[in-house]
Amino acid sequence: MGVTAVLGSAAALLARLLIPTPEYVWLRVLLLPLTALFAYLIVRAPSVRAYGAACMATIATVSLNSYLGALGTDRPLMYFLPAAAIIVLSTSFFWITLGQWVGGALACYALFLPFVVDHTASRADTVFSLLYAAMALVTGFVSHLRIQDYQRRAFDQECRLAKLSVTDTLTGALSRAEFLHQAEEAASEARASGAPLTLLYLDIDHFKRLNDSHGHAAGDAVLRGLSDVLHQALRDSGAVGRLGGEEFCVLLPGQDEEQARTLADRLRILLAAVPRPDGRLTVSAGVAGLRDGQSVAQTLHRADLAMLKAKQSGRDTVCVAG
Repeated sequence: MGVTAVLGSAAALLARLLIPTPEYVWLRVLLLPLTALFAYLIVRAPSVRAYGAACMATIATVSLNSYLGALGTDRPLMYFLPAAAIIVLSTSFFWITLGQWVGGALACYALFLPFVVDHTASRADTVFSLLYAAMALVTGFVSHLRIQDYQRRAFDQECRLAKLSVTDTLTGALSRAEFLHQAEEAASEARASGAPLTLLYLDIDHFKRLNDSHGHAAGDAVLRGLSDVLHQALRDSGAVGRLGGEEFCVLLPGQDEEQARTLADRLRILLAAVPRPDGRLTVSAGVAGLRDGQSVAQTLHRADLAMLKAKQSGRDTVCVAG
């Protein structure tokens, strides 16, 4: 937008120099670096408000340049009209908000009005110019709304794709890769602050039997129910990841192994209320806290071994890693 404004103003100035007795040439030349400055500020704008202000200033200088170029011609209204239409149409795609678009249009057409009310302009020129400007204004407005709708759709789709890349589509839990990434970040913070960090490894008991007896749809419903319970119980106190199949892991920053074990026992009670066609939903859980000199992968392995120990102990129980 800014580059086009500068080049367009320069081209209009050169075209005006071909007309005998051009007026305000040096003033228009001085407007070129000012337009370039505003164009630069568009790119460097730190906020949406600053971006809109820079865009309006750019349009104002371009419109003023065109206005000055029209002065001294036989039909200034007709000379300025193409700029009044083109500026509004070409900038419709660059505005972020509707208010910015309205401000930009006003900055352009404010310089259009003196020519419209000029008593030397013919009635035919005035009527034609008003209709032409109105058509440009409506077309630019529709174009602005359409591009904004497209940008919203593209943004929403980007957000959905970003969410899909880090979450499990069935349960809404974090994907394995994203969970491990967040666990690594939490481990770095825990090591720096000296705060505890614990992993709670959960595995649904007899899940294969459920799928074999009642189908995968029933298994999927149980997985979603388990994930919902975990998210509701944890709120913002931990992250839930699905590591694969019926295996889930909960990241508990700031909690030690004893606190995690208490939480696991409470979760077992809550999960028992999740509907399961072949009986009560139970889980085997393993708890492991991050130790000095151990990685997240090693801690996860210890939690996994503790979960296997819970299964060997009869299932529906919690074991803490040694």
